[in-house]
Amino acid sequence: MKHLTTTAIGAVLSLSFVGEALATEWNVSLWGQRRAFTEHVEFLAEALAERTDGEFTLNISYGGLSNNRENLDGISIGAFEMAQFCAGYHRDKNRAITVLELPFLGVSTLEEEVAVSHAIYDHPAVAEEMAQWNARMLMTSPMPQYNLVGTGDPRDTIEEMEGMRVRATGGLGELFASVGGVPTSVTSSEAYQALEGGTVDTVAFAQHAHLSFRTIDIADWWTENLNPGTVNCPVVVNIDAYEALSDEERAALDGAVEDSIAHYLANYAELIERWDAVLEERGVERVTVPEETLAALAENAAPIHQAWIDDMASQGLPAQELYDLVQSTLAEHRGE
Repeated sequence: MKHLTTTAIGAVLSLSFVGEALATEWNVSLWGQRRAFTEHVEFLAEALAERTDGEFTLNISYGGLSNNRENLDGISIGAFEMAQFCAGYHRDKNRAITVLELPFLGVSTLEEEVAVSHAIYDHPAVAEEMAQWNARMLMTSPMPQYNLVGTGDPRDTIEEMEGMRVRATGGLGELFASVGGVPTSVTSSEAYQALEGGTVDTVAFAQHAHLSFRTIDIADWWTENLNPGTVNCPVVVNIDAYEALSDEERAALDGAVEDSIAHYLANYAELIERWDAVLEERGVERVTVPEETLAALAENAAPIHQAWIDDMASQGLPAQELYDLVQSTLAEHRGE
């Protein structure tokens, strides 16, 4: 009897452990703090828990799992199952998607940013390159066109941009360098300290980042119409973890992406509506960049585009095809 009782207890325990194993929990590596830039991931976590009755959950960490420049590396070794990163942090590891960071690319709305990003993410060359890091594209983190905040006098002419120390990555850094600026790629988390300490005198960010990383708090001015481009920051998942999901879990994850992006866009629209009040509260001057400055920068962007195509093609990527895909997707999205 004692033996039977022990066996029965063991069976119950075994069943309980099996039951626990059925639940799936993924660790997600983000950075900074919860903000407009991460709202789609937060929404995704809520949607997954709801759609799976709590059997598939996301454990979101802001900097506790990795720093932002090492998130792709963490995905590659399976240190966590999901992560967000920005292409400009390690351009050699994600060459194909850097087409989306070219300056003056023609994207003007967040909806267009979503369309071109997901079109590029779906390209076989991107999937193949990401697979080298055991990563699968899940969704973009659409950001509006960047604008500068700065200290001192506004930098709104080509002459004033010469010698400008600017926090800008990727194609935006190249653009400012083309007119004599001095770009640096300090991380978003380091931007406030760099601006406060004088390492840089301008910072290129989208509105949410100027708020979240407090660069707007010490800025004297903000360019309201420079709009030189933006950075591209995908959310990726570890391929092994994705393939280990049940069919139901995988369907829940993939099916929640569209709603997560829709939530992100709605949330960001509210932030834009508040932006004027933010500037007024902090006494930040709105600077309108003259048309001749914009035209000169756009002219300088053209050779940067061609240099990207030539460089990526020499490395075996279908660069022209990727570049043309951006333009055709924009035209399709606009109904042209």
